[in-house]
Amino acid sequence: MIVLGINGGVRLGYQDVSASLLKDGKVLVAIEEERLNRIKFSPGQLSELSVYKCLEYSGLTIRDVDVVACHGSTWGTVFENILRSYFTDNFGYCPELYFVHHHTAHAASAYYGSGFDEALIITMDASGDGVSTQVCTGKNGKIEIIERFSRPNSLGIFYSIITQFCGFRRDSDEYKLMGMAAYGNKHAYDFSNILDYRNGQLFFNEEFLKPIKPGESQPTRQEKAYSKKLTEMLGKARLRNEEITQKYYDIAASAQYQFEKVILAMVEDFHKRTGLRKICLAGGVALNCLVNQKIMNLDFIDEIYVQPATGDSGISLGAAMYASVQKGYIPEPIETALLGPDFTNEQIKSVLDENLIKYKYIDDPAEVAAELISQNKVIGWFQGRIEFGPRALGARSILANPAMPDVKNILNKKIKFREPFRPFCPSVTEEDSREYFVGKAEKAPFMNITFDTTQKAKDFTPGIVHADGTSRIQTVNKELQPLYHSLLCKLKEKTGHPVVVNTSFNTNNEPIVFSPADAVATFYRSGLEALVIGNYLIEK
Repeated sequence: MIVLGINGGVRLGYQDVSASLLKDGKVLVAIEEERLNRIKFSPGQLSELSVYKCLEYSGLTIRDVDVVACHGSTWGTVFENILRSYFTDNFGYCPELYFVHHHTAHAASAYYGSGFDEALIITMDASGDGVSTQVCTGKNGKIEIIERFSRPNSLGIFYSIITQFCGFRRDSDEYKLMGMAAYGNKHAYDFSNILDYRNGQLFFNEEFLKPIKPGESQPTRQEKAYSKKLTEMLGKARLRNEEITQKYYDIAASAQYQFEKVILAMVEDFHKRTGLRKICLAGGVALNCLVNQKIMNLDFIDEIYVQPATGDSGISLGAAMYASVQKGYIPEPIETALLGPDFTNEQIKSVLDENLIKYKYIDDPAEVAAELISQNKVIGWFQGRIEFGPRALGARSILANPAMPDVKNILNKKIKFREPFRPFCPSVTEEDSREYFVGKAEKAPFMNITFDTTQKAKDFTPGIVHADGTSRIQTVNKELQPLYHSLLCKLKEKTGHPVVVNTSFNTNNEPIVFSPADAVATFYRSGLEALVIGNYLIEK
């Protein structure tokens, strides 16, 4: 049974376009459209290049696909007709179409990805199919919906309008607000009159939203989504290029504080209702690694699973998983996010030769990379299958020594070209992680949960410690990522620490590199000093 999952839509509000291909419940390949067309988030599009790439990589054609699964179960026959025509016109054939509710697709991606037999499943975002938050139970392979909260009672909408108020792009830059929170006073502003959890209900005060008359479209990302009531409460909004003063750091911290209070109250409420002690999270709100840490460390939570492509790109995966279950196939757990295509040495060499690039063949990329990093060189690392989801996890990464003086400023100013308050994250061998990081979970392979740092981390690897004393970590398993694990072990031999700064291989506001050509282009237009790509080394 071949199931193709897609995510996207023909309106600009739909983004994180992607495709995922499953065979009998096993993920063959999954990839975001932006990695291929180089358009960040690919808003307002249907999956095209990602579908072609999934089929090409798997050696299949569209006629081998039994089912195309997609969100939009509430969109009616108009979208079904659009999708049927889209596949017929662009691929020459339309398989059976299967529509899944947006939040049920999120829930499926998290529950089946976790491998848990029983779990509480909470999916949270701005909205999808009219729902902003859905609570389910997963038991014996079946998902049961127990509560839905509808727009505008939305955690995602709350966080997005505060993001926009602080001068960033909503539905895109929320992670910046999260990074700012560490520098502010969380008690400076009281947001409980805007967002709260009361008597088992999620509450958002829509008086703080821009009023929309019947028949009017939602505001674009260039327009304010909040009403003047928010400026009456907080004062002047920050313009994009203005200095970030302490006021906005305090707003970020206070918003994050209320956001966490509401989510933790909701988690506790549904734990009491269900008695379940394992939790699965998905949806854009689950990208907030700070609240994920708080949930992980709750006394009544034994295990947590946050799906690696937890934003809307994961909808294609969840829709395909849910459809597979309906066809009689229970999906395999997702233990690695390295689900995209890869490139052979021959393909890499061809690109380098075509562009007249000088390179050196190397037998052991991990040894060479570790030596360069130990010399305080900042390098590009391009190896194996590309990650599915927003995090670089040792396949398309920029790597640096976390003990290097001023490593954050070097990366921000010369390579990433981004705001100085944003943190950098570490990769660490799974077996050594406890020496540097503290948290209930024994592993964190997807870099979507923050952990407190130990004194050893603060003393010897300060480059990955954020202002609040936390790090959003990736633990690296030897069996799942042998080459990257080897790099960390060799780094330990050279520096004493199996820890590396790992940030995504891209510059600011660009998708993560996909191909060798993307990697070479980013290498030469940034301050990277070396590129280890397959078995080849390029240096400036």
